[in-house]
Parts: sequence; C-alpha cells; structure tokens
Amino acid sequence: MSTRTSKYNPSGIQVCIFETYNSRIAFKELLIRDRFSVLIINSGALCIQINNRKIHLFINEMIVIPKSSTCEILIMSHQLKICLLSFTSEFAFENSIRWPHIGYFEYFISQYVYKIFLKNKDMRPLINLLKLIHSKAKSSHKHIFKKETLLLSFNLFLYELARAYYISSWYSNIRHSSTEKLVVHFFRLLELNCRKQHSVKFYADSLHVSTGHLTKIVKQVTEITAKQCIENAIILEAKILLQNIDLTILYISEELQFANTSFFSTFFKKYTSMSPSEYRIRLNAR
Repeated sequence: MSTRTSKYNPSGIQVCIFETYNSRIAFKELLIRDRFSVLIINSGALCIQINNRKIHLFINEMIVIPKSSTCEILIMSHQLKICLLSFTSEFAFENSIRWPHIGYFEYFISQYVYKIFLKNKDMRPLINLLKLIHSKAKSSHKHIFKKETLLLSFNLFLYELARAYYISSWYSNIRHSSTEKLVVHFFRLLELNCRKQHSVKFYADSLHVSTGHLTKIVKQVTEITAKQCIENAIILEAKILLQNIDLTILYISEELQFANTSFFSTFFKKYTSMSPSEYRIRLNAR
C-alpha cells in the first residue's frame, strides 16, 4: 500500500513527489525496466540490489538506476517516503537541449551505479525542479509555455543531477579506462563539431581509431551506432536553430552543411515526420 502525495505518469516520464510506500511490490512497480530512475530517499531506509550489487539507501541519499537494470527490493522500512523521476531515452532525446549532454548522462549512469548523499542545500533545488516538472507535465496542453517550461525544468534537473554527482566523492574517485575515455572524448567532439562534421570518419580520425572500432565502442555504451549519435545531434541542432525565426531554412541548411534545402528537409522529416517549415509553424503556434 502507498500514500500518494503527488504522482504523474504520462508517456515517457513519471514523477513522484513525497510518496510513501509500505509494500515492496507496489514500490518495485515504480522502477520501470526500460527507463532511467532517479530515486531520492526522503525518510526511511531501503536496501536494493541493482544488477547484483547490493546498495543501502538512507534519508537524503540519491541514486540513479540505469535503464535495463535488474532490481530487487531486499529490505524496505515501514513508511518509506521517496521522490522519483523516471524517463525513457526517447523522452530525454525529445526534451534535451543538447543530445551530447544526454549521451554523457547515459554513459556515466550506465557504467557506475553509485548513491550519493545530498546536503539540504543540494536537495532543495532538485526537489523544487521535480515539483515544477510535475506541475507542468500534468497541466493542460493549452497552458501557455507548458512545453518550454517543462523542457527547461527537465534540463535544469539533469544539470543539477550531474553537478551533485560531480561534487560527490562517490563520483570523483572513479577511474576511467582507456575505452571509457574514448567514448567521453567522442561526445565532446560531437558537441563541438556536429553542425559541421557529419561523418564517423572525422571523429574516428580525431580520436586516432578506426571507424569500425569507434562504432563498436559507442554502440556498446549507447545501444546505437556512432552514425546514429551524429544524426541525433544534428536533429537537435536543427531544432535549436529553427526556434530562431530570423534564420531562414536556407541559412540553417547551410549552417548544418547540407547541400541544399531539399536534402535538409528530407533528413529532418525522416526523424521528426515534419518538414523544417512545419516544425517551425508548430513552435510558433504554441
């Protein structure tokens, strides 16, 4: 049995705010296998096994559970109170300002399942952003600037999350292998060059590896190829540029190194089911 203070569960994202659980079964239903889950313990304690690793969680501790993880609730205190945000990779891609940032997130969280302790000053902005995400996600589609506010608050939450992990000793003591460093460097290069460089060969040459090796390593981490990572990054750059109504479609296609607007429109429509002009019209309609 659980006491729900606030919960929202649309497609691709789920938010729980100060929800109390007494049942292991009910609590485990929150941890959806094909999603990332950011779990904060507000009161009580929990012992959870994630991919054969036993982790004890106490008040003011947080953990990010990677998608596709095997989770088992071993021990749960009576009246466990939690906040939780879970989301799919697709939701993150659609709502992230910069895809490479999500690439970093998926990579580090998938590789290292660590809890961190949150001081009150670090906990407060995360909880406030969760409340904002929940509020905007459940509001009417007619609510002015709903999508923009949801996008901003979701991205701010990810940055606060990354900051919390960065300053935590749990995270800063991790030593990365040469393979892990290669993936990190790929994401950094992608973020800097995706508008101008669309070939896997450019990134492989910059990293001094073969295109086949880079594709193999990136796919192991992100579950998609290096080429798909590049294409995803281009689409998000296009969406960012299209938000500026002063930029013409011709200018954007040239900025993104397409031969002409026809090639750009075909590429954009393949991934969004809309032409650049249709996408811009929908943005303005909001």
